[in-house]
Amino acid sequence: MTKHPEWVMDPKDFPVWQAPNNSRRLNVLVSEDTCAAKTMAAGFFWLHPGHETDPDIHPNSPELYYVVSGEAKLVMDGEEYRVKKGMTVYIPAGVVHQSFNDGDEDLCYFYAFAPPPSEPSKVETQGWHQVKFR
Repeated sequence: MTKHPEWVMDPKDFPVWQAPNNSRRLNVLVSEDTCAAKTMAAGFFWLHPGHETDPDIHPNSPELYYVVSGEAKLVMDGEEYRVKKGMTVYIPAGVVHQSFNDGDEDLCYFYAFAPPPSEPSKVETQGWHQVKFR
């Protein structure tokens, strides 16, 4: 038996949260709650075709995206970028960013923060609901 089984995560062991308008899903894997991580947070984020995120900003936390699937327009600090499967995106702390899924499949980011954002999550503030375990 391993000493720290919480250090290796299988996404299907964690809940998936869905936005009230069904446009986005979130699967938090690394957090203080899941594995006692105090200095980072990470997981999967999906944006369905034809949808966009709200503009977002994390004043004290840089964010990293790895594009797992799909393609999209990503606006950061007022500049437009194209992102697609296999690309990595660095978003400095304090930079407003917004994704627009103009493709024909789900956009999926593996995201990571270090440190975790200090502001409340959208799951908490927008009333996201748990839909399933992946």
